[in-house]
Amino acid sequence: MIEINNSSKFLIDESSLKKYVKQMLNYLDVNTNSDVSILFVDEEEMAQLHLRWMKEPGPTDVMSFPMDDVLLQDKFARAKKSTLGDIIVCPSVALNDAKSESTNPAFHLVFLIAHGILHLLGQDHQEDSERGLMQKKEQGIMNSLRVSKKHL
Repeated sequence: MIEINNSSKFLIDESSLKKYVKQMLNYLDVNTNSDVSILFVDEEEMAQLHLRWMKEPGPTDVMSFPMDDVLLQDKFARAKKSTLGDIIVCPSVALNDAKSESTNPAFHLVFLIAHGILHLLGQDHQEDSERGLMQKKEQGIMNSLRVSKKHL
């Protein structure tokens, strides 16, 4: 089940977002009945969460908290219904990032969810080799969704 909670001041198209998440899971060969929780928060709440869990000040765009040990490399684990975890997104930070990158804000928000899902599946970007692999997976996911990156 895909659960979406919005405590931010931004309007979120939950129906479309759920469809995108299902498509992302399908693209990654993850059981689409797996549980994913997505929470949208304001900058103040994100800053508190960022400091509490990552020991870093200020708000960030997205944070992920994996639950079950489902790794992208483990085909058997991906096939089972699992609780993948929680993704927390700060739409105002995402909007500022999208503006600075001249990117469609909706594209960037969906991209952050894809990024978060990859983190739930054990992907990381701390090392250069990991970063390249994760970027390829992100690109593949976004290409499969056919969401426009540039402003219309």
